[in-house]
Amino acid sequence: MSQSSSSTPTSGPRLASVSDRERRKILWGYFKRYRGLFAAGAIFLLLTNGLALAIPQQLGDAVQLMRDSVGASAEQLAETRQQVIRAAMIIIALAIGAGIARVYSRTTIFNAGRHIEFDLRNELYTHLARLTPSFFGSMPTGDITSRVTNDVTYVRLLFAIAFLHIVNAIVAYTIGIQRMVALDLGLTLWCLAPLPLLLLGMRSIIRALFEQTKRVQAELSNMSSRVQENLSGVDVIKAYTLQDREIDDYSELNTTFYEENVKLARIRAMLNAMIVLIANVGTLVVLVVGAQRVIAGTMELGTFVEFNGYVVALAFPTIALGWVFAVWHRGLAAFERICEVSNYEPDVADPGDLAEKLPTAEEHTALGHIEFDQVNFAYDGSPVLKDISLSIPAGSTVAIVGKTGSGKSTLVKLLARLYDPTSGQIRVDGVPLPQAPLRELRSEIGFVPQEPFLFSMTIGQNIRFGLDALQFDESLTRRAPTAPLIERLGSGTDGSISQQDRIDQAVKIAALDGDLEAFDKGLDTLVGERGVTLSGGQKQRTTIARALLTDPRILILDDALASVDTQTERRILDQLKELMHGRTSILITHRFNALSRVDCIFVLDQGELVEQGTHDALVEKGGLYAEMYARQKLREQLES
Repeated sequence: MSQSSSSTPTSGPRLASVSDRERRKILWGYFKRYRGLFAAGAIFLLLTNGLALAIPQQLGDAVQLMRDSVGASAEQLAETRQQVIRAAMIIIALAIGAGIARVYSRTTIFNAGRHIEFDLRNELYTHLARLTPSFFGSMPTGDITSRVTNDVTYVRLLFAIAFLHIVNAIVAYTIGIQRMVALDLGLTLWCLAPLPLLLLGMRSIIRALFEQTKRVQAELSNMSSRVQENLSGVDVIKAYTLQDREIDDYSELNTTFYEENVKLARIRAMLNAMIVLIANVGTLVVLVVGAQRVIAGTMELGTFVEFNGYVVALAFPTIALGWVFAVWHRGLAAFERICEVSNYEPDVADPGDLAEKLPTAEEHTALGHIEFDQVNFAYDGSPVLKDISLSIPAGSTVAIVGKTGSGKSTLVKLLARLYDPTSGQIRVDGVPLPQAPLRELRSEIGFVPQEPFLFSMTIGQNIRFGLDALQFDESLTRRAPTAPLIERLGSGTDGSISQQDRIDQAVKIAALDGDLEAFDKGLDTLVGERGVTLSGGQKQRTTIARALLTDPRILILDDALASVDTQTERRILDQLKELMHGRTSILITHRFNALSRVDCIFVLDQGELVEQGTHDALVEKGGLYAEMYARQKLREQLES
């Protein structure tokens, strides 16, 4: 499948390119999953039209009986009356039967469409979960949301509405034209003669409909992206009193969306007018030509009524095709947008069956030996990390420092395989990262990002978020730990404690216990979206507790203590040193107060590793680290 993807979070992802043939193949695959339901729906449609198109014959016969009874005797009129009543009862029965079959046809086919929508939405979301930050960092969230919600719904209509009316039209036309030909071949040809010219005129309208539908859906994605972004950043917008500007900008987007929708409505109106013309031209021909034949005596009145009944019965399927064309092209445009995402291959791939398991605690006394071997990394061709080679012994505590933009956060994201290096190799406990099971690797890393993210749930649920994966994800071989986070905090007679006790310990180690006492519901306190109801320090400490609870072999704190005071920072680091005994801790920080206690400090500058050593050795060396340390001390003195 032809596709191209980019690992560039700055220029936008080059979405997957899928040919028309491949899209049709994928659509056919979804259809085949539920072909039983579609086949049942088609049978009900056959029954519906068979019953409905039997009515004109009964009506024509009844009219002819009444026509032939003119001037008949009273006894003959009574017989005719009985025959007409019998015909009326048959018509009623046929109408009821057709109505019931029509209900079942729609229910069955619409259920098939719902099943496809359910599968497609789940599969698309599952695929999105596999994609890397480079994709999400470069594609607007509103656009992704629009594809997962609106576009999937349009695809469901493509299967349900389009299949229903296309099959209905085919069946109706097959039965109707067959009976029309049986009645009068010449009049049938007169009815069908204008169709080729009208259908030829529809081609350009249908093509324009498809292109305009894609433009409308793209504008809807732009609006969704703007709304999502503004709601997330509402505090910033209000703080800078820019709500009026944002309202104007949104109004412009809405105006564009409105104008594109109006253009689409005009095209649909032209299409519907053409369809109605096609549907009514047959009736006009029957009235002109058929009426002349009845008057001339070459056609019976009952035959004329029956023939006209077939023409009228075919009008609705013909008119419905106008809606089908709109739904069809809207669904195809939506499916094209879905395929752009669903066929986009993630930059970071799982090794699958070729995976090499990470060593366990039983095999090594200390875990978390990290090696960077001539690692290079670039965003969109711009170098960010250059020839990084370093070794972090298992069980050690190290720090990575450097000026803003020196590549510190990128370095640890490579370690968590959120990205893969452009060249070079990274190993954890001797296993190259591309060969380690991706989910197992990430489950072994407690990652506290620079910008803490909390979900709209309780504090307790946010803390146990990583623990839930270990407890309920059967694909992970590592089970949820039961040992106390720190031995001195105590355990049961078998050396294990409950998960609630472990959560309480994580809260205490992260220095969040004092804050929880101020909340009426403690751990059951609900936080707002992205944790907006908590302070920056509370959010950071909540994410620290979340990372500690999984008992990781590698703990990464990416400037995670920036929003806490110095005393709290010292308390957390003291607890972490005891907690991470035998495991590896990596601190990324701009505050050097606590760096005297780490085993080694790595100094980055413009993506290069320029210094490494202990705090005292680097200060004595008088290089970049000593310069940054001196500046911080001076800043603290001035602020005090």
